[in-house]
Amino acid sequence: MPTLLRLILLSVAFAIATVAIGWWGVPLAAALYGVISRKQRSSAIIAGVAGVLAWSELLLIDAARGPIGVLAHTLGGVLNTKPIAVYVLTLAFPGLLALTASLLARQAMAYFAPAEGP
Repeated sequence: MPTLLRLILLSVAFAIATVAIGWWGVPLAAALYGVISRKQRSSAIIAGVAGVLAWSELLLIDAARGPIGVLAHTLGGVLNTKPIAVYVLTLAFPGLLALTASLLARQAMAYFAPAEGP
């Protein structure tokens, strides 16, 4: 499967998992992806980028529904930072969750169920 198609499908899966069970959906889906694609070297990076894309999709949907800029401005004021930092942190969170969950699942599978053969 081409990398771009895998990235798109994985980002849709992360978005659906987030809507279905909350932010826990990202590391759970990423761990499953890490187990399935443990032989691919770039699987964790793809999972991280897909996590960012998934939450970007959800953020765009929320922005179309309501005044998300007001929320970012208010939250930025509470955190004593600029509103752009709220967006950056919001998108960095699922990316880091997906990256680390995929890496951990891949390494756990390598440790507990090593591949057979040379």
